[in-house]
Amino acid sequence: MFASSSTMRRARRPLVMLAVLALPLSVATACGSDDEPKTQAESVTIGDQWVKASDKGMTGAFGKLTNTSDEEVTLTGGDSDVAGRVEVHEMAPNADGSMSMRQVDGGLTIAGGQTLTLEPGGNHIMLMDLKGPIKAGETVTITLRFGDGSQRDLVADARDFRGANEEYAPGHGSGDASDG
Repeated sequence: MFASSSTMRRARRPLVMLAVLALPLSVATACGSDDEPKTQAESVTIGDQWVKASDKGMTGAFGKLTNTSDEEVTLTGGDSDVAGRVEVHEMAPNADGSMSMRQVDGGLTIAGGQTLTLEPGGNHIMLMDLKGPIKAGETVTITLRFGDGSQRDLVADARDFRGANEEYAPGHGSGDASDG
């Protein structure tokens, strides 16, 4: 009986050692990057982006922002070297029934798995207090900010565009409707 008990203990040692060595690997796998939540910025892909060329004042940036996560994300604003301010804007009704662009309080929300289209005459990113002209063909970088504080760069080429001559809500600092 003694010999068989000793033999069993020796046979179990390698199994115990394998289990001890495998434990950290299984914990690391369970805590891997697939299970870690992404930031809102990491959850968004950007496509079809462009900026309206402008000589002065303000202009808009457009494109498609797709939320690849299951959780909603919120685009709250941004920064750019070409503008004094970067705001998220929407088309909104005025008291007289006309439509104008205005800043979106709290930002634009993109539901999980959905795409937000930024377009002239609709939701867009507003580059205000331009520091100089933005000419067609130039590349503009806008650092987008999201609700969780994360950031992502939108890099876009400037294009000539003459449509969507919107009226701006009071306080935009420009009476020239062709700036946006």
